[in-house]
Amino acid sequence: MPINPDRNYGQILTASVARRSRMVQDIVYNATPLTAILRDRGRIKVKRAGGPELRIPVEFDKLSAQWFTGYDKLEITPKELLNSAVFNWSRVVGMFSLNGTELMYNQGEEEVIDLMEFYIDSAEKSVKESWETALVGDGTADGGRQMIGLGGAVPILPNTGIYGGIDRGTVTNWRTSTFDIPAGDVSGFTTWDSTTVRQIINRIALARSRNGRYADLLIADALSYEAIDASFVAHQRIVSERLGKLGFSGLSYITPAGPVDILAAGGIGNVMPASTVFGIDTDGLSIWEFPGQQFVPFHPGNGMRPINQDAVAQGIVWSGQLVLENPLFSYRIITA
Repeated sequence: MPINPDRNYGQILTASVARRSRMVQDIVYNATPLTAILRDRGRIKVKRAGGPELRIPVEFDKLSAQWFTGYDKLEITPKELLNSAVFNWSRVVGMFSLNGTELMYNQGEEEVIDLMEFYIDSAEKSVKESWETALVGDGTADGGRQMIGLGGAVPILPNTGIYGGIDRGTVTNWRTSTFDIPAGDVSGFTTWDSTTVRQIINRIALARSRNGRYADLLIADALSYEAIDASFVAHQRIVSERLGKLGFSGLSYITPAGPVDILAAGGIGNVMPASTVFGIDTDGLSIWEFPGQQFVPFHPGNGMRPINQDAVAQGIVWSGQLVLENPLFSYRIITA
């Protein structure tokens, strides 16, 4: 019998959360095709130095080459190629607590563990749902504390606003692209349906590609995906091998730029913007994590016990940021 039962409960609580840390990472990162692809490609990284800000080196200009002969003057104008995009760390936590009465009524070890497992499961779900919501959000929720998702990384207006401390209005290479189909942004097309969708995707994929880089993943809302699916006859409807290996279903389509995987975002609690397709260059997108904050216990040691309440509190915390490190090849399509 422990001298201090509450301390023993705190140790069990923290140990239970710590034991589930890797499991929670798997649950969250394997919950969506995008995060599963990023994980598979090694695009989920830990920023070793930590620090108050996340700084990502960015190449926002390029050197020029020239043809010459004889005594031609060679261009040697200095150029600043590198700068840093600066992001704040975003933090999400699923908190829970057990009061002394609950602990008293669950004196046996098995009963305590079962009760804790129930609360840990609930914390996992809350963190997972908040994380998935943020994935397509613009980072403005919760007073700007939310992670900057695809809504902020690939905005509707790509030539305005600040992203990572860099003004999109003045740095053209820091912009994504937006194609409003009803507005005629793709010449010759003003509707997104089964008769036009493949031509539109082909045009955009080729226009936003260079040297083998292009958006290799299309994420569509349910209605936009229906038009894509209906545009294929049976022998053209090829299941994506990459998504299949990761446990998801989707289509694969060969564009002039290269093969792309196409998937639908939907389901209960779906937060994907309506009439929207995100085209993502997965080689240019990363999830950066703060060291020691990858879905781990929020309170160290035995959890937190308030001085004026009979309870033990604990939580699951994640700190990091989603960063589109190379925006040039990613885009948003507005389909209606």
